[in-house]
Amino acid sequence: MGNSESILGVLFSDERCQSEWNSVYLLIVFIIAAILIIALVKPMFKQSQEIVNNEPVLKNSK
Repeated sequence: MGNSESILGVLFSDERCQSEWNSVYLLIVFIIAAILIIALVKPMFKQSQEIVNNEPVLKNSK
């Protein structure tokens, strides 16, 4: 019985270690996705701000 308990202990520790690595991989994927989203969206907002500054929507009606 002692031998099977040690085998189960090794299996559970391996599962825990693997789940920790899965968390690390998931975190890395989220960080890369956030960087890509920021890299793509920020220039779009900058370009739209330049368009708004050049052509105001509201004009004085005097």
